[in-house]
Amino acid sequence: MAERCPMVTVRPSGVRFRALPGQPIMAAGIAAGFRWPTVCGGKGDCRVCFVEVLEHHERLSMPEPAEAQAIRELGGTLGRRLGPVRLACQAGVHGDVVVHKRGVRPRRDNSEGGDRS
Repeated sequence: MAERCPMVTVRPSGVRFRALPGQPIMAAGIAAGFRWPTVCGGKGDCRVCFVEVLEHHERLSMPEPAEAQAIRELGGTLGRRLGPVRLACQAGVHGDVVVHKRGVRPRRDNSEGGDRS
């Protein structure tokens, strides 16, 4: 029996999409037809794509050193207490997760917008 692809739920919008095991959150969202806020296009440089992980942070890949440094820096500049923070362009999905990110929405050229099941 084939393994089911993990589901990513994005709040507050309620957007939902599937990710291939190990696929970064942002890449999965883009593949499902969603626009994800970014400046660097997924290289991990701009940090605009960061998400707060609301549920199941343990189902994401361990941060590589560059992402870990970005997370430390984000934690110092956000000025409020958040749950675990990850870069959506770097955090690989290994199980269902729920994240908080404003600005994730269907691309204008894609009326379907991905899996909302």
